[in-house]
Amino acid sequence: MSPAPGRAARHTAPAARDQGESAFSPILVDLVARMPGARAAALVDVEGETVDYAGCSAPFEVRLAAAHWRIVLQRIQEQPSLTETRTLAVRTARRSFVLYALPRSYALVIVLSPGAGLASWRRALPACARRLAEEAGWPQPDWGSWHPVVVECDERHRPASLYVGNVASRVEILGSLATGFAPQERGWRVRCGREEVTLVREPGGFWYSDEPLRGAEARAPAGTPARHEKVIDR
Repeated sequence: MSPAPGRAARHTAPAARDQGESAFSPILVDLVARMPGARAAALVDVEGETVDYAGCSAPFEVRLAAAHWRIVLQRIQEQPSLTETRTLAVRTARRSFVLYALPRSYALVIVLSPGAGLASWRRALPACARRLAEEAGWPQPDWGSWHPVVVECDERHRPASLYVGNVASRVEILGSLATGFAPQERGWRVRCGREEVTLVREPGGFWYSDEPLRGAEARAPAGTPARHEKVIDR
């Protein structure tokens, strides 16, 4: 099987790190890859200290942005009518930012290039939050509902099978979905064994399911392309 053809995501070399990588690093690297236009992502605590980060921006700039926007999020959540704020998106002339609240008063701060779309967080951030909580031993956040999956596609880029554990399971397409998606997104309702789920393909070849399959997220076997999509060779 070979990686799916199509528009490749733009990659920029990561900046030299000023601290060692933690167990959170690969999760943050994956988040940056999943969000078009993302330059960096930082996991920050309630005091504004960066726990870990990933991306191509200079570490000092990432830490400074993370500390500043964590304070902004805290001030917003202190307002009686805004205590349940989970996400904040800000566009400026030189950068855009997305903030995402996590359990235990941690937060994610994503730095995006100017002009980058601010809607790409809808599935990537809940999926990242779930993985971070699993790694850290936090309570699982209950405000996200999307799960990353690894999908094999046919030559028309429709789902043909998906991985559950390290096993590829065939799927039956029940119908395609035409509403509720951003440009270049596609959705299908499928049956996998006895389960029915909605699969969504985002630009770049990233796939998500609206429900976990058999109680666990699908994980790719070693060597799976970063875009989480394969094309079945005919």
